[in-house]
Amino acid sequence: MTKTIKVSLCLGGVILLAIIYLCFDPASTPWMPRCILHTLTGLDCPGCGAQRMAFALLHGRLSEAFAANPFLLCSLPLLLLYIIVSLWPQRLPRLYHFLMHPYTLYTYLILLLLWGVIRNLPPVMNYEL
Repeated sequence: MTKTIKVSLCLGGVILLAIIYLCFDPASTPWMPRCILHTLTGLDCPGCGAQRMAFALLHGRLSEAFAANPFLLCSLPLLLLYIIVSLWPQRLPRLYHFLMHPYTLYTYLILLLLWGVIRNLPPVMNYEL
């Protein structure tokens, strides 16, 4: 499969998902997939809220998108960079090597796992003295 076909299929998939999330609210649509971890345990995985974030972002509601999943929202520019350097590694070789370096990938993975732990901690209570 050529790179042009891969890029076209990926772009078509992204456009199709954008249309779906533009038209259907995942919070009130019963056929949208639900998080298995949350369904079984009540805990939020690092990706919980991604569908609501996409819906809010496509409707221009940035604060609502941030409330749904702030880590993923802040990760979108980085994920876009990963897509770009994966498609055209010869255009940006230094950035490609930096992003694909194991330390960079492990750092992001550790941050993602920490986000999964932090978002499930009980809220801190405000005590007045």
